[in-house]
Amino acid sequence: MHTDTAKIINLFYQHPQVKLCLSGHLHLRDKVVYNDITYLCNGAVSGAWWKGKLRETAPGYGLIDLYAGGEFTERYVTY
Repeated sequence: MHTDTAKIINLFYQHPQVKLCLSGHLHLRDKVVYNDITYLCNGAVSGAWWKGKLRETAPGYGLIDLYAGGEFTERYVTY
């Protein structure tokens, strides 16, 4: 969690080549698109101790492919 969100958004706005922002530690799957930037927070590989879903997020990880032109694909892999 950031307390300087406004600074980060402003920084990204000044650099239109930024297309993707990754974060973690919430152990929940979250995806937001704001000002043409995709913000991803993926679950947790260590999530097996939940013995099921945690707030509707199954244990897993994000798999992201990055391409030279700035494009990307992403998916969440559960186990």
